[in-house]
Amino acid sequence: MDVAWTGHEPFHLTREGEPFKSGLHQSFFMARKRGGFSRFMGALTGTPYEKILKQIAKLESDHAEDDAKLARKLGDVVEEVLAAYEEEEIDAEEHDLLMDAIEDADPDGRTFDRFEDDGDEFYDEDMPDAPDIKTGRRKNLDELMATTDDSFVGSFGRDEFEEFRAKMTEDFIQDSDDAVKAGDHQAAVLSDARVFANAEEGVEDVKRQIALESGLSDPDAQPEPEPEPEPEPEPVHEEDDGGITVDEDGVEWYEDEEGSWWYRDPGEPDWVLYEE
Repeated sequence: MDVAWTGHEPFHLTREGEPFKSGLHQSFFMARKRGGFSRFMGALTGTPYEKILKQIAKLESDHAEDDAKLARKLGDVVEEVLAAYEEEEIDAEEHDLLMDAIEDADPDGRTFDRFEDDGDEFYDEDMPDAPDIKTGRRKNLDELMATTDDSFVGSFGRDEFEEFRAKMTEDFIQDSDDAVKAGDHQAAVLSDARVFANAEEGVEDVKRQIALESGLSDPDAQPEPEPEPEPEPEPVHEEDDGGITVDEDGVEWYEDEEGSWWYRDPGEPDWVLYEE
């Protein structure tokens, strides 16, 4: 390809016999070149937040051996962060993140203000000491569970209890009146205490179960009747012609005119007076 110098613009090459293209074509080419360069530089530097973050990391690496100089440089970065926020180059969240990075790199351990402080007050260094608990004297569980006269008690079960107590009072008065009318006032006063029907049944069931498991006899079982002693056989008296009777042992018995009994053992010649 043959080229030649032209007199339109120095140091510009054109085709031989072709006029130099200037004007709109040249302006568009230069503008496109500048736009690409801006994008290239933006990719290198990043956003203002990324730029300052890289600056903090570089300062920490360059001045790792000189704490005083690093602290001074980080102080300058703090001013730079505030200026970037005022110029709306970074937002509040980015501001706080940069402050966190500066505090992590700061050799003096300084802290800096933030716009969005979401820390827990419980871990704040300025948190006052917790108050001492005044326990007083020791109390047992019954005292703690007991209600005072002016305390509020829920209505659950209270209405039912009031109805039950009123009904029991009416029944007691009615039974007392009936007993007085019947002339049995003492029996009404000394009547058995009322209990829930199911309560006694439950107790008896428990007793019965314990007796069965322990091998004892059933408490509800009827006791076996004791055998009645056999009656002694009445002596058999055999009457003789002389009013003498002989029992089964061969003893002779005789009743005199005064009603006294005499007896004579077998083989004995004499009679002996029977004394009760």
